[in-house]
Amino acid sequence: MNKTNKEKEAYEAYKDRISMPACPVKLTPEEIKELKKQGRI
Repeated sequence: MNKTNKEKEAYEAYKDRISMPACPVKLTPEEIKELKKQGRI
């Protein structure tokens, strides 16, 4: 069963969504500043 690239991308996005915690933890201001510096948020 060969998957197209679009199907592979959709599956990766699906795996990311189901691996996320149901109750996200609040970030500290220091963590937020570090993530902004890294360009992740």
